[in-house]
Amino acid sequence: MTKLKTWKNTLLALSMASLTGLPALAQDSTADDTAAAAPSAEAQAQAQQKNVLQEAIAALDETARAIKALQDDKPDEATAALERALGKLEVTLAAHPDMTLAPVDVATAIIDVPLSPSEIRAARNQALRLLKDHQMQLARAVLTGLASEIDISTTYIPLGSYPLALKSAAALIKDDKTDDAIAVLANALNTLVVIDSVLPLPMLNAGVLIDEARGLSEKADRSDEENARLAALLDAIDAQIAKGEALEYGGAGAFDEIRAEMKKIRAATDNGGAGEGLFDKLKELFSGLGRDHAAAAE
Repeated sequence: MTKLKTWKNTLLALSMASLTGLPALAQDSTADDTAAAAPSAEAQAQAQQKNVLQEAIAALDETARAIKALQDDKPDEATAALERALGKLEVTLAAHPDMTLAPVDVATAIIDVPLSPSEIRAARNQALRLLKDHQMQLARAVLTGLASEIDISTTYIPLGSYPLALKSAAALIKDDKTDDAIAVLANALNTLVVIDSVLPLPMLNAGVLIDEARGLSEKADRSDEENARLAALLDAIDAQIAKGEALEYGGAGAFDEIRAEMKKIRAATDNGGAGEGLFDKLKELFSGLGRDHAAAAE
């Protein structure tokens, strides 16, 4: 099985408990109802992806059945299972002719260390001292868990080679070469590709907060409640910046420009100030953070 690592700059629809302390604004229920009534493009894409996932998983299941049937000396059942597996993959390829990898499994883990930025820096400094004293294993214990991220591991069937392996196994079965067919199918299963993606939570959280703050910052006649909400959002963004920097989801000085941009935004929105595009540069600055972290994990 091949393992690859990548960094995804994707905003998820997260319901983050860490943000529930912010003051809430009343929502327009009419607009919400209208949006809910219309099927979104995102929902349609998710349904399509689910169908691809189910077909690919079924192909894997049929591969396992074929191996079991061969081990039980039932070549006809094995051949039938391989035909069904090929049929599933042909459906996927017909619907998505440009697809090279078909997803068969997604595993997600969320790691979010419950420490303040100062506590994180203290732990990091402790680990550095231990490393300097040649106590690598003790340092590793300190560093374990010092992360705030979503780790996504997705397993794929390579659509270029996997169907060919199934066809080769079927031909071997026809030639009464059972052991060879089992070996081919086992090798095919070992060609599955695993891609790991890392999504730093401070960056994701900040992105969600920025999207909401952007709308308020462009409103010239904000109410006192809206001003309080905007101030709370800016404080929350600063908190995410501090946590991301403490966890080093960026190189040296990576957050300097972000903090400078936050100062400009605070000055521009102070005392009810407003303006278009105040958060555009900030959002852009966040977009590249975390890539070095993912690359180091490869």
